[in-house]
Amino acid sequence: MKKLHLMIVMISCALGTPCCYGQEEFIFGKVTPALIKDADAIIRLEEDIFEVQSKSEARSRKRRVITILNENGESRYSQTVIGYNKLTKITDVSGAIYGADGKLLRRLKASDIEDYSASGNELTDSRIKLVEFGKKSYPYPYTLELSYETKDKNMMFYPAWDPLGGPKTSVEKSIFRITVPAGFEFRYKEYNGVPSAEKSKDKNGNDNYQWVMNNIPVVEAESFQLPDIDLNPMVLTAPSEFEIQDYAGNFTNWQDMSKFYYDLNAGRDVLPAATVEEIKNLVKDCKTEKEKVYRIYKWVQGRTRYYSIQLGIGGWQTIDATTVATKGYGDCKALTNFVLASLKQAGIESYAALIKAGDDEKINTEFPSSQFNHVIACTIADKDTIWLECTSQTSQPNYLGSFTGNRHALLVMPKNGKLVATPGYDSGSNFRRRNASIKLDENGAGQLSTKTVYGGLQHESRKRLLDNSSHDDQRKWLLNNLNLPSVELKRFEFLAGTSLQPVVTETLEMDVRNFAGKTGSRLFLKPNLMTRTVELPIQAERKTDFYLPPGTYNFTDADSLRFELPAGFVPESALPAFKIQSAFGVYEASATLSDNKLIYFRKLTMKGGRYKKAEYTAWLDFLKAVKKADRAQVVLVKK
Repeated sequence: MKKLHLMIVMISCALGTPCCYGQEEFIFGKVTPALIKDADAIIRLEEDIFEVQSKSEARSRKRRVITILNENGESRYSQTVIGYNKLTKITDVSGAIYGADGKLLRRLKASDIEDYSASGNELTDSRIKLVEFGKKSYPYPYTLELSYETKDKNMMFYPAWDPLGGPKTSVEKSIFRITVPAGFEFRYKEYNGVPSAEKSKDKNGNDNYQWVMNNIPVVEAESFQLPDIDLNPMVLTAPSEFEIQDYAGNFTNWQDMSKFYYDLNAGRDVLPAATVEEIKNLVKDCKTEKEKVYRIYKWVQGRTRYYSIQLGIGGWQTIDATTVATKGYGDCKALTNFVLASLKQAGIESYAALIKAGDDEKINTEFPSSQFNHVIACTIADKDTIWLECTSQTSQPNYLGSFTGNRHALLVMPKNGKLVATPGYDSGSNFRRRNASIKLDENGAGQLSTKTVYGGLQHESRKRLLDNSSHDDQRKWLLNNLNLPSVELKRFEFLAGTSLQPVVTETLEMDVRNFAGKTGSRLFLKPNLMTRTVELPIQAERKTDFYLPPGTYNFTDADSLRFELPAGFVPESALPAFKIQSAFGVYEASATLSDNKLIYFRKLTMKGGRYKKAEYTAWLDFLKAVKKADRAQVVLVKK
């Protein structure tokens, strides 16, 4: 699947051809003051025109006129990347620069446009054109005009429209238009306050659908903002019927979309006879279907590696299982197909699943369309669902984590394909449990021994260290991330668990010179010194609902720390004890004294999700209360 997401800036007119946008419109003095407020740049005009010529071909014309107000705006918009490949060809590209008075300063030259392969760790026919306008060449404000045209033969994808500007960018006018032959059917849906489409006929009798928004000031981002799909005005569009190369499809509903991908990849699961025999020997003594799945998954992980292959329709059509068996590598489609082919030989029901990968990503489930960028495997074993990430050589079966967990996936089936939910990770399964012993001396220095078990999403950072970093890099990472002053790390170890529940155990031994502050005969000890800090948002008021991403805010942290106090020191006053409950989570902390040992316990359970803006004040109050409790200290005084 295509993973390359390119920033594309819109342009019009051929190189050297006079642009049709009047120079009068470039005069900075004509800008409404409300659009200048808080802005680094102003999009004066943005046009996105998609002309469908048939089920198999379209032409796209994109154009942006943007006034740069300062260095920040220049840094953001002086460089443009335009992507193309075997199925999308760039035709005309041009640009120009105008002064604040609207007069032409210079036109874009061919030497300002460079062409590169988009290949990184992949085999691809994707390329990019890099348009460079230069920096600090003209006094602010000045205006850039950019345009390009493409011919598209990949009609699985219709454009989406999001008229908002980027950070610190206002919009004077944004236009989105789709033109189709008379009577040609496609689908669209408007979201979050977008005005309804204006429908008309052009001089050739084609049907026009146009959306326009004007005078959008800078939109200040709020803390804990809703995902763009739930907040930004936008229009999603998609084909009904389409053709790509020798394949025809229909995306009217999820079932038809599933069937198209199934047909596109049908018959590519044949394995060499030797591989089939190897699989049968591998699972012949398995007692359950689950055992077969686990054994085959580990076997595939040990003999394959990920390598992205994106050539033409191969961005969506897998290479065959025989090639993967022979070569030992493939992309997400190919490795998933190889796993499915192997499970088929063991009699296990399994399906490919299209999914949008990335931290806390989500799709619009009510609008069937190509919103996916990854493929994983879904198996049914002993009447249970097991999910498999086929590109990883180290993941546990049925663990999808932050990359593909807690979202919808489309099962690829010959018929009756459907959206299903992948496993989420609630506060109980996403945990960190720490036990620590600290020996304090009378100067406030401490000798620490800690054992911390990370589970669920919280284990991922340590698992990456364990799998991908050297011992020295692991040490550097720990020193940068330990929330301790003046620390000397004497020994550390990471150990991955062997059970199906993915965990990593971290063991540390260290000396900390200033674990407790000393003033006179007193030691000032903050017992929660190793826990994560709670950050307060900047905004005190709220304009919209707010969102705590479950991948970040579904967790439980529990700490049990045993302090051996220096001889003769006792607490000067009552020991801290807190319990704070809210809709967002529960916090509790307490300290007790026994046999010259101070026992400190802290537990914080949080719950992510979407909350009403009226609840924002309660959220702030909860954070403030937790932060205050975490700052509580124990004053030790020598008898």
